Order: sequence, then structure tokens, then C-alpha cells
Amino acid sequence: MARAYYPLSLEDVEDIENYRPGGFHPVHLRDIYEGRYKVLHKLGAGGYTTTWLAHDTSETRYVALKIVKASATASCAELQTLQRLADIETDHPGRVHIRNLLAYFTVIGPNGKHYCLVTEVAGPTLLSLYDAAASGYARRLRAKTARSIARQVTQALGFLHSMQVGHGGKAFSPELVVPDRTQYPAQAEGEDSWTEEDIYERFGTPRKEILLTASKSSPGDFAPRYIVEAAKVPEERFLTEEIFLIDSGVSFPFEAPPRPQDIGVPFMYRPPETFFDSKYDQSSDLWSLGCLLFEIRAGIPLFSRFMGTEDKIVRQWVQMKGKLPDAWWSSWKARSLFFDESGKPLSEGPNGQAMANVYPLDEMTLDIGDEDGDEDSEDRSTNERESRASMLELPGTKLAEDEARDVGDLLTKILRWNPEERIPVEQILQHRWIST
Repeated sequence: MARAYYPLSLEDVEDIENYRPGGFHPVHLRDIYEGRYKVLHKLGAGGYTTTWLAHDTSETRYVALKIVKASATASCAELQTLQRLADIETDHPGRVHIRNLLAYFTVIGPNGKHYCLVTEVAGPTLLSLYDAAASGYARRLRAKTARSIARQVTQALGFLHSMQVGHGGKAFSPELVVPDRTQYPAQAEGEDSWTEEDIYERFGTPRKEILLTASKSSPGDFAPRYIVEAAKVPEERFLTEEIFLIDSGVSFPFEAPPRPQDIGVPFMYRPPETFFDSKYDQSSDLWSLGCLLFEIRAGIPLFSRFMGTEDKIVRQWVQMKGKLPDAWWSSWKARSLFFDESGKPLSEGPNGQAMANVYPLDEMTLDIGDEDGDEDSEDRSTNERESRASMLELPGTKLAEDEARDVGDLLTKILRWNPEERIPVEQILQHRWIST
């Protein structure tokens, strides 16, 4: 299909080709919705939504406006889930890690009807935090911070499961957030304590670029006049170690698990039953959680997404865990490219080179920190003076052997082939790596 719009130089933006009927709603800075929500900045975008930082002038607070693509509005699972949870009174510790739905309304625009969800504002994703970190720090959280965040994520999933809701989405990816009460400033410094100037100082002045059609003409009503790049990550001093579990766009009630074509988890976080049995339920959430817990501690995905086709992800499972169960093994057509029939890696693949190896989980945890690279002594000295204030580890910091064993033990109990054998959230929270 030919491109409708001229490519942009901005990087962190939505797919501009989705500005068409059934697609995104065009938004401009300083637009006002429902007579009260004034758009100040863009927080981000996904495949189905754009999300904006807005000032609620009626309640004098900052909120997130998540505007859903017109084609996804009628079946908006996130709205259904947040409505289901909105009126529940509970002291479950995971409740505070699920954002509240403050309001929602409908916007009618040139591309159709769009739900707009008004929620508390979350902070940057872990990936964004790593990208914005000062030079000389590893792309990995410190041990204490990692355990705290792992515990909160697990509590959040436990709350959803206690409400008979499965998450089912890609927030079991680095879209886990480290929210700061910067972005919900009334909780940090008093009611409406940040001015718009403060917002732009800490999030950066919005970067904009004029949007043109492929023929370099005005896009008309279907698209905004300009595209806004997502806000920069605030300085770490404005962040807390509290998290929200986000992106409930493909969440589901236990009584209605997703159809195979609706499974929304990226390949690298998908459990094996989604590949071989085309099913996803609450036990599948646990495999995805296990992948995320490794990533929280290691700073890198458990399974690589580089050229992450299904077969290459399955190959990594076998490298870590050994041969698949017989029914799955016999149905995996690509197995002969990587392994013999016993599950042992071939010494030579079709191209004459080995295409698989053995890399068990206990080795993977012991290797955390190996890819940091060397820092010169001056950088290391500076970082050592600053390390107490940072969430991030110094480069080359290895896991202690006992912590590496604990992480490996926990993940071994979660990442079981059989979904019914995966330990539940309650046992994950009692494990010594998370509970200490």
C-alpha cells in the first residue's frame, strides 16, 4: 500500500499512516476536551491509542488522556476492564498499582468515534528510563529497586487475577512503568503545584513537525497539522520506585479468554501454549510475568527480540529448558534446523554453522552484567559517588551468586511447560528473592 504521508524526522511518534478513517483522532497541543481537559504534551502512542498529558481545569490536577483508534473503540477491552475494577473496594496490595479510571467520554472526529479514557498519569517505561540515563550507568536496576518493582508488578497481576481478570497484553514488556508523582504533581507537592512552565522544563518543550501528505500537500481534516514527539523522561530525582501496570488493551475476564487471533502478547513474552495450542488464559499470564521478572533484574529480555520470529523464540526456549513436550516437539517443523531428535543442538546447521547451543537459566542469571562493557576509572569514580541516588547499577556489577541462584530458582518454578505447574502469584510473592 502506498504511503499517504511524507516521512517524518521525529522518532518517538505514532504510526502516521493511521491518520485515516477508522484510525487515530487528530490532536493538537492546547486542544480542550469536555470543556476541562487542556492538552499540554504527548506521553506516548501505541498501535491503538495516543496518550496525552492534560490539565484538568475542573479538578486542578494533571491527567492522562488515552484516545482510542476509531476501529478499536467498539471493543475497547481496557475500558471494560477499568470499569470492572472502578467500584471495587479492597485492601489488596496490588490495587494501588492499577491506574484508576477517572472518567471517560466519546470524541467524534473526522476518522470516526473514539473513546477517551481519563486516568492517573504514569511515568516513563523502564526502557525509556534506561535510554535517558546518565552515561556511565548500566541499563539495569539496582538489586533492591529491582526486587521492589518485581514485587509490585506481581502484586498488580495478583489483584487482577483475584478479580477474575487476565492481563494478556504487552505490559509484560518494558512498558511496565516507574511512575513518578511528578506527573501527578498534586500527590507530590500540593494541589496543582506545577505550572505549565514547570511541565515543559521537566518534560521538555514539545517537539513538533509539520505533517504533509506523500505529495507534500496539507493533510486536511483526517490528520493533525503537526505531529508531536513523546515527552522526554524527567530527571531521575523526580521519579519514585512505585509502579503502575499499564496497557490493559487486551485484558480479558477469565470466563472469556482471548481467541487465538486476539492474543496480544509479543512473541518474546508469549508462553508456549499460545504457539502450539493457540490458547491463552490466566496461567499464560504467569509465563509472561516470569519473562518480565528476569528483564527487571537483568535489564535485557530473557528471549531476544532481534529477528524474533516464532521459530527463533522457540529455539531459545529449548536452549534454556531442553526438549519440548512430545506433542509440541513433533509439531514444530523447524526443529531439524537447530536440534537433533533428542533436543541436542546440531553441531552444524544447513549453512554449515551451529545455529543453537545450550544456555540454561542458571547460567543466564550468573551472566547478568557481562554485557555492560568497561568504564574508565574517572567515570566509575563519579558513578560511585552518585550511586546512592540512582535506581541504576554501576556497569559491570554482577549478581551475587546467592541472588543469581534465587532468581534462577524462582523463574524455573514459573517457566514450566505445563501451565498448570506454574506457581501462582501467591507463591511468587513468598519466594525469597521477592520477599526479602
